[in-house]
Formats: sequence, C-alpha cells, structure tokens
Amino acid sequence: MANLHKLTVQEALNAQGTGGVWTVNSVGTSASNADTTNTVHLNVSGASQLGVYASGTDIHFNFSASVSGTNGDVNDSNDLRLGARALTFFTVPRGLGDTIYFNYLSTSTTTGTVRTVEV
Repeated sequence: MANLHKLTVQEALNAQGTGGVWTVNSVGTSASNADTTNTVHLNVSGASQLGVYASGTDIHFNFSASVSGTNGDVNDSNDLRLGARALTFFTVPRGLGDTIYFNYLSTSTTTGTVRTVEV
C-alpha cells in the first residue's frame, strides 16, 4: 500500500494499487432512443471499473441499483452522453448498493454497438 502522505494530491488520487480481473462482456446493441424501454441494462456488480466503447452512435448512460419499472431507463434529457468511437473507463459507483447496473441507449434512432470490459 502506498504511503499517501508522501505523495502530491494528484499522485495520491491515482495510487489505486493493482488492477482487477479483465472480463470482456459480449457486444451489446445501443437500441433506438424512440422508446426508453429500449434501454440496455448491464449488471456490473462485480466490477470496480468499467471500460466502454460505443461504435456507430453516441450513447446516453447512467448507473442504477435496479431496473424494475422505469428505474435505470435512460432519460436523454438528464443522463450523461458518451461520444461514439471513444474508449472511456468509469469507476463503478459502489454507493448504489450490492447490485449495480450500467444502463445505455442510443442518442438517436440509429442503432450501434457497445463493447464493455469489467475490471
């Protein structure tokens, strides 16, 4: 474990230690945003980080603790947007509970693919 008292603020924030297991998920489809029920709900409960690469179309995304009813469905007015062809790693928000879902949906009626890797 790093002695964080001897590091600068930037160094301390980046001292995460060793990475976890690299688990590649099956390719998903970012479905049309014509209906929020097209939202894809990927269970990422076992991950501490999530690598995401959207191809073909931008996606809106969020994290949620459940997917029952409209919980977790993407709202294009409020949720974050990830540009297509950009590899991005997210820290999975552990504060949501034991079960965590990564939810995504295309930003248009065009469908694309989403590749994810759990670390």
